[in-house]
Amino acid sequence: MKTLTAIIERNEDSFFAYIDQLDGCVAGGSSYGEVKENLEEVLKMFIEEDDRLQGKYRDGYEIKFVVGLDSVFDLIPEINISQLAKLGKINPGLLRQYVSGTKKASEKQAERVMVALDKLVSKLNSISLTA
Repeated sequence: MKTLTAIIERNEDSFFAYIDQLDGCVAGGSSYGEVKENLEEVLKMFIEEDDRLQGKYRDGYEIKFVVGLDSVFDLIPEINISQLAKLGKINPGLLRQYVSGTKKASEKQAERVMVALDKLVSKLNSISLTA
């Protein structure tokens, strides 16, 4: 199975996405969920209308959705930046600059943020709620 990379970006009003490997395979939407759904539909049409792509993806494909660090917190506003910085041992002021887009994180720093997010996911997955 082949993996296609979908880049999702956000501007002030909406989201847009494109498949990195397929020129012109783009979609927009008013939310993260909507742009993902729209891009999946556009991708299906792309493949249905192109014999070469049909052959290339006949065994199936998966889409890996990628977002910029500054978009993560737009997508998940419930995350407390100060607490995430503490969890990842990242300077909170610096993390806020990454989130606002006033400063660009290095690959190493972006990886540290991902590690902190993974720790948060692990914490959430480790609990069960009772009624």
